[in-house]
Amino acid sequence: MKKAPQILIVIMGLLVLSCSDSKNTSLESDDEAISIKTATVFERSYDKSLEYAGTFFANKEANLGTSMPGRVEKFHYPKGSFVRQGSVLVDLSSELLTQALIEYDAIKKDFERISRLRDKGSISEIEYDHVKAKYDASEVKTEMLRKNTCVVAPFDGIIADYLVEEGENYFFTLNLDQGYSNTSGILRLMQLNPLKVEIQVNEKDLSKIFVGQKVNVFCEAVSGDSISGKVSYIKPFLSTSSRTAGVEVQVPNYNNKIMPGMYAKVLIDYGSEMGTYVPVNAIYRQPGTPEDYVYVIKNDTAYRTRINRIKTEGEFVCVEGICAGDIVALEGKNKLNDGSLVKIIKN
Repeated sequence: MKKAPQILIVIMGLLVLSCSDSKNTSLESDDEAISIKTATVFERSYDKSLEYAGTFFANKEANLGTSMPGRVEKFHYPKGSFVRQGSVLVDLSSELLTQALIEYDAIKKDFERISRLRDKGSISEIEYDHVKAKYDASEVKTEMLRKNTCVVAPFDGIIADYLVEEGENYFFTLNLDQGYSNTSGILRLMQLNPLKVEIQVNEKDLSKIFVGQKVNVFCEAVSGDSISGKVSYIKPFLSTSSRTAGVEVQVPNYNNKIMPGMYAKVLIDYGSEMGTYVPVNAIYRQPGTPEDYVYVIKNDTAYRTRINRIKTEGEFVCVEGICAGDIVALEGKNKLNDGSLVKIIKN
């Protein structure tokens, strides 16, 4: 009968030890859990867009000269000047024009005399036609030489450069300047407002682009701000080597801050659809790879889930691979592995 109390004491001691072990195991489990902050994946509409790299060019650009050689007498404007269409920019030597005017005046008097004689019937039609031909030819020659004694602006623009100096003789010679038209001429005139951006579009994307379509253009060299433009031209053929077509986008150039030759980024919106968004700091990139992941939290466990980026908008990224309503790790995600136990810290 005395053994019963002793057995009872042993059983109670085992129960106490069992409870103690259970509490310790629970504490150890809590200590192993990694503390993290989380965010909820949400869904919203986004604009689908194409992104292309391009180059700014002058909207119009011409190397101006004359069809005949001559000596450059005077520049009317310094380099960098803005000039209006029809302005006289350069004077050339006029000796040949002076000579042609003297000949023209003499032939004109002969033509007037022979016209009076023809009216009186004093000369034959052959003699009249011969003098009239000389008069018409002299008139055309004089007008041609008149046009070759000056250079006139064919459009509003800025004088970008003079290709010869005052006092030099101008001859038509062809030299190539990479990225621009040939440099033959006396001066280069550029229309810098508006500008055009040239991009190369893949054949599969051409159906999404049309003339007049609004686009956003970025010039990081100047400000990086978005510039509103529109598609102005689509080439009607593709390059056989790259399978791309040239597309021109026209944009304003306020204060002429953007210069031809600068790099441009062009975004072309072509519709909208619903997308899944996560904070950008929820995304984890596998070291040494281009693969992106997030850690989705379920039942206090982190599951590494691969995603594909679609579009970045400020602090959020539209992605594929997860669903709206999923919980993803933010702070503390760099400590996680697939299957890690977590403890969520309330924000």
